[in-house]
Amino acid sequence: MWGRRRTAALGTAAVLVAAALSAAGQERQHVVTTAGAPVPRAYVIAHDGQVQVLDTTDGRAVASANTGAWTTGAAVGPGGDRVYVVNGWAGVITAVDPVAGKVVGRIDARAQLAQAVLRPDGERLYVTGSGAVAVVDPATFRLVAAIRAGGQPQGIAVTPDGRRLYVANAQDGTVSVLDTASATPKTTIPLGGMPQQVAVSPDGDAVYVSSLDVGEGGGTVFMIDPRTDEVRWSTPVGKGAGSIAVTPDGRRVYVALGRRVAVVDTATHAARTLRLKAKTLAIPPGDRRVFLSTGNTATVLDSADNRVLTTFQLSGLDGDGRGFTATAIAFEPSDKS
Repeated sequence: MWGRRRTAALGTAAVLVAAALSAAGQERQHVVTTAGAPVPRAYVIAHDGQVQVLDTTDGRAVASANTGAWTTGAAVGPGGDRVYVVNGWAGVITAVDPVAGKVVGRIDARAQLAQAVLRPDGERLYVTGSGAVAVVDPATFRLVAAIRAGGQPQGIAVTPDGRRLYVANAQDGTVSVLDTASATPKTTIPLGGMPQQVAVSPDGDAVYVSSLDVGEGGGTVFMIDPRTDEVRWSTPVGKGAGSIAVTPDGRRVYVALGRRVAVVDTATHAARTLRLKAKTLAIPPGDRRVFLSTGNTATVLDSADNRVLTTFQLSGLDGDGRGFTATAIAFEPSDKS
């Protein structure tokens, strides 16, 4: 099976490159954060294509839209003016105006897509596809380049200075390091297993990768030193390792295991598990809260003590949340002005 997928990945990578050339009422919970105030909005992307914007203080849905196709990832533009949704199975990147509640643009990459990340300056959007990373100019919403990566790239993260991308290649068991200025590969880091998702610490001093062990399905978190692009340490976290996020102080890494959530102490490398089911999770910039996708609800934790602060009901187009399962939770980038 993997041999066939590798052939397909190489073919669709070529398609991406060619396309780039041619396109040229809950209780209010307040938590003190490193930014001084809670991040006000969370952007919850449903599996079926819905986009829901939540007020993070009370869980109210303040805006919504529908992209009309299954989703695999998302990124939010500065100020929340745009939400970029990856309709992965359709091979489409969709731009949404959440205030107007409508789709304002689509890019057909002609290849299966996975995850997205926005460069900190907001000037480039990067989307992983089969064997490559598509580069989009958000201002014109056009595909402007494609960078070759490894086999079946999935998770992607950008360093705080915006200079490098780290891409988890599930098929190759590697992480690709890409240079954003030249839009070229820089190096490849071997990990083994099936790397899934990537997160960079807010200070840029550590890169964390979740990976599944081939065969047994056990999960591992790897820490890569971005100064040398070498693995410094790793620790097992349990079965189903996927979505990964780092707290603003860099002291803890959270990993969604499906039926559990793993919490890794970055100083001791010790991992513990929380008895919470989570398909995906995210931590807002400068905010110590952890947002978990827990079925048709979003559960919010305080990373200081892993206490559940509140649970928000996700109300989709059906009005009561049934069938609303999030594939991504995203936040606006921090305002560095």
